Amino acid sequence: MAKDPTDYSTVDFIAPALHVTCGQVLMDRQRHIAIVAKKGRSDVHLVRVKSGVLKLTKLSAKELVEEWSDADYPFDRAVAKLQELGRQHGITDAARLALERLAKSGCEPTQHRLFG
Repeated sequence: MAKDPTDYSTVDFIAPALHVTCGQVLMDRQRHIAIVAKKGRSDVHLVRVKSGVLKLTKLSAKELVEEWSDADYPFDRAVAKLQELGRQHGITDAARLALERLAKSGCEPTQHRLFG
């Protein structure tokens, strides 16, 4: 049975917005951290561990809101942690370049509220 399009009792009719910025630290339900490496109009690229390797992965706004939340984790510590995980378990070239670019910027971005 299909969902009634006039049922406004849930909020899934509201299109998710991307309230993130490059360098923002996020956390998933398993308490894994990720950093926003690139933000587009309707998607973001996160540097995160996926399948045991540090990768740059593209997520839609909907996937981002469903799977990730704001992290109370310092930017510089998150970059160092992800770089260490990359050395231990492997890292793709795209993820390595994104982390180097973030580390080179040397300053923590303004952290937005994902649900703000």
